[in-house]
Amino acid sequence: MSAVTLRRVIAATLSSVLLLSSSVPVLATGEAIASSVAPPSIGTALDSIMSSSVPAVGAATATSAKVRLPVCGVNDELTRYTKVKQWKKTLLDTNLRIKRDYQPWDLVSVRRANIAGSGKVRGKMIADLKALAAAARRSGKPLAVRSAWRPYDYQKALFNSYVRTYGRAKALKFSARPGHSEHQMGTTVDFSVGPGVPLSSKFGDSPSGKWLARNGWKYGFIMSYPEGKRSASCYGYEPWHWRYFGRDLARKIHESGQVPRRYLYENFETAP
Repeated sequence: MSAVTLRRVIAATLSSVLLLSSSVPVLATGEAIASSVAPPSIGTALDSIMSSSVPAVGAATATSAKVRLPVCGVNDELTRYTKVKQWKKTLLDTNLRIKRDYQPWDLVSVRRANIAGSGKVRGKMIADLKALAAAARRSGKPLAVRSAWRPYDYQKALFNSYVRTYGRAKALKFSARPGHSEHQMGTTVDFSVGPGVPLSSKFGDSPSGKWLARNGWKYGFIMSYPEGKRSASCYGYEPWHWRYFGRDLARKIHESGQVPRRYLYENFETAP
């Protein structure tokens, strides 16, 4: 079997498996995280999740047209751009992390964007989030925020709760370790069709999800984990998980056809 054929077989296999990562419903501030909390659709996905392999520690690299993109391992290296002001360039994945004390100074409620839901995001993205929400409503495809900023300690408690419930091997398949979650940056939003609606891959098939997939980049948002790209993005399909880059950079990422992880790695993480 040729390398090209093998890659296609692997991609087809991966795209058929529902894998979950760092995006889970955020509880109210101060609310305890119960060990029984499960990620979106975990009850129906565990069998498929366990049929795939856990990312390898210190794994080799996969070939890219420009640079060699590291395989999604279970490492804990500090990313190149660690400062809050470098948010557009910061790459987070299963290998790279930010520091525990990384916390945006301009967090505000998503309600300022006139969008349903709850949580906080960076103030610099409110204008575009508001424009996105308004455009979606005009199109009859309303959006709501299910989850937004998460501090390091919250993500740590959440990940540990999954480890206690499912074991570390399973937890690594659907939850980001503390420091590795894009939510800590305050520029990532999990969208749903309405307040309180659980996160699910079915969102991608909904009218709102399809509209967002077509138009999100126009307002500065890019889907971090598109379907069938797990080997490049490190996570399975998450149509609800969108990271804000600003309109200029989002357009460039969209036009490149690359997943954000590969674009950031090639243009910032490994750039001279």
